[in-house]
Amino acid sequence: MTLQLYILRQLAISVGFSTAGIALVVLPTVLISAIHTLGPVSLRAVFGYLPLALVDVVPFLLPMAFLLGVVATYGRLAADRELIAIRMAGIHPARLALPAILVAGLFAGWTYHLVGGVAPNSKYESRNYTRRQAVEAFKNFTEGGGDLEFGNSSLTSRTAYGNVREGVLLDLREEEGKEVTVTADRAILAIRYDRELEDDVLIIEFEGARVLGDGARLYDEFPYCVLPLGELFRFVPRNRGNAKYHVNREIREKLADDTITPEVRREFRFELHRRMALALTYFVFLLVGIPTGIVLRSSTQLGAFTGAVGYGIVYFVVALEVGKALAKSDQVSPLFAAWMPTVLFLILGGVLSYRALFR
Repeated sequence: MTLQLYILRQLAISVGFSTAGIALVVLPTVLISAIHTLGPVSLRAVFGYLPLALVDVVPFLLPMAFLLGVVATYGRLAADRELIAIRMAGIHPARLALPAILVAGLFAGWTYHLVGGVAPNSKYESRNYTRRQAVEAFKNFTEGGGDLEFGNSSLTSRTAYGNVREGVLLDLREEEGKEVTVTADRAILAIRYDRELEDDVLIIEFEGARVLGDGARLYDEFPYCVLPLGELFRFVPRNRGNAKYHVNREIREKLADDTITPEVRREFRFELHRRMALALTYFVFLLVGIPTGIVLRSSTQLGAFTGAVGYGIVYFVVALEVGKALAKSDQVSPLFAAWMPTVLFLILGGVLSYRALFR
């Protein structure tokens, strides 16, 4: 029991350091991507978006951190000759893997919940979070000056101060294909809440306006237009036809429906089993990481970590690219497409672990 706790403690420390190291590399990239996606918003809004962006990244980065932690822990046992002492004490080599199996099981359960219960909703929420921040940025920008873009429309001006624009050109392009162009000497912008529409609206009052467009005419010298922000910045509806936007419960309900087409059934079944296979990545990396650490770490530490990273990259490339390619083919079942890479690497990892621990 003392030996198991010792290995568990070392593994927890190694995984913690690996996770922190990977986070230092990945977080700046995710942060830059968030800033690029959200545009000119506050830093608080960017950090609010980060959890939504990380949900899709963590299921791939945490297994890599676990793999590096396993290599470091069991590699150190081999490098310090502790593995030889353990064998001489008559302790079965398989017992050394019990702490890692425990950690892998906990991570696998959490990851399955993440990819099957959290990530589908976060994909939807991230899009509408971007939309909400765009609305807030637009509200602030109307009071600051400069050119405005909203939807497919735009408003440019020669000069601007506060919410007043001079030398205005407004291009309105509606989804039906209609286009209206308004030029004016001056425009005053304001955002108000409309109780009938139950939405904020952009009100533009013109002075010296000229309206051009199909069927458009100049009503008077001081026309105005009212544009609901809900139409300028539309909510992104949930894509009910794509399996990746459904949680596991919804996928199972979909598969229980006898009226769905074979193509839809194939897509949803593949997605459900792909998530299961992704959760079992920790056990694949456990079987690969132990022999990698024991065999390579005894000679060179850099070689062990390089080999581990190589295994991880190859596995994810095969699982993601080959699995998806097979899923799109009608020649194999979706279960085979989802599980084939995992089963192959489990067999490879089992052989390597047996050779490292039992020979």
